Amino acid sequence: MTVRDPVCGRHLTIDQVTASADHGGWAYFFCSAVCHERFLRAPAAFADAAPAKATARQSEPRQDA
Repeated sequence: MTVRDPVCGRHLTIDQVTASADHGGWAYFFCSAVCHERFLRAPAAFADAAPAKATARQSEPRQDA
């Protein structure tokens, strides 16, 4: 599984993720503390600009009936 850092745009494997943050019910993953801190200062600026499927996953697992 790969994710994209919403701040710098870098594609990461789960092993490369150094930090994560939740915003608006989604988990976002980061390549460095610098990107993580930039996101925390203005999460809406990065979350709104990022395509959800490429950048984040839902924080809660989906449960189908």
